[in-house]
Amino acid sequence: MTRVELQRLPRSVRAAIEKFESLLAIGIWRDFPHVTQGELRLTFEAGWDPESVSRAFARTLLEHQVDGEVFLTYGDESARHSAGGDHWWVRIMLPDQRELNIDWTARQFYNLEQPHSPQHQDLPCPLVWQSDQPGESVHPITGTYLLLRTERVGIEDSCGDVRDSRTGLPRVLSSKCRTCIFRPGNPMHLEDGYRDRMVHEALARGSWIVCHDTLPATGAPIGTQAICRGFWDAHGPDSLGCRVTAALGGPIYAPPPHRG
Repeated sequence: MTRVELQRLPRSVRAAIEKFESLLAIGIWRDFPHVTQGELRLTFEAGWDPESVSRAFARTLLEHQVDGEVFLTYGDESARHSAGGDHWWVRIMLPDQRELNIDWTARQFYNLEQPHSPQHQDLPCPLVWQSDQPGESVHPITGTYLLLRTERVGIEDSCGDVRDSRTGLPRVLSSKCRTCIFRPGNPMHLEDGYRDRMVHEALARGSWIVCHDTLPATGAPIGTQAICRGFWDAHGPDSLGCRVTAALGGPIYAPPPHRG
């Protein structure tokens, strides 16, 4: 594998990185190892664990119409470091068959060795490298993974992104959309019990329901989605994600969409 400097990346990839690194939540990952346990806990509870960060960055690449295929990569168990498993990053297969790897959370590996290895003390964020051969299971810090899997990411696979591009905090509609599933009269004509199941699943994930009128399937651009205002009002106190959002100074309010 070969480390890659940011200035040598394709322009669309650089643009996506520049946008993503401006998010406030990425600051915690860039500050490793100088973060508190409380900051780290809030980062995970707010949905900025390595998997979520990688998924969010994959969407950012798609927004910038990167020239190549985008994949989410998961490494199960590291042959070099037992603490290096269960890790996520993004791979991009470029048209010339070069395979770029971008890992925003690699700085967490500063503590893999005692005493700390100098090569782990000042890792870049993001860490970018080029695979010697497509699909190889090697990470520059954690070594070879015994199980590596990848999944292609496309716009059609995404329910969008509720995070505000400036702050990284989730968006919530400033008022209910015209067909909000929490309005009286069941304006979306949901079958009996369907809304309750959606609420149960969202609370079990510590998450929320995204307003259906902001989903990409309606034509709304990725990155303009928002949490359902009806869910926020009725179940926000019960949702871990909503409580963490409030603790971090959010949410960011957005007007409901106006459909013709």
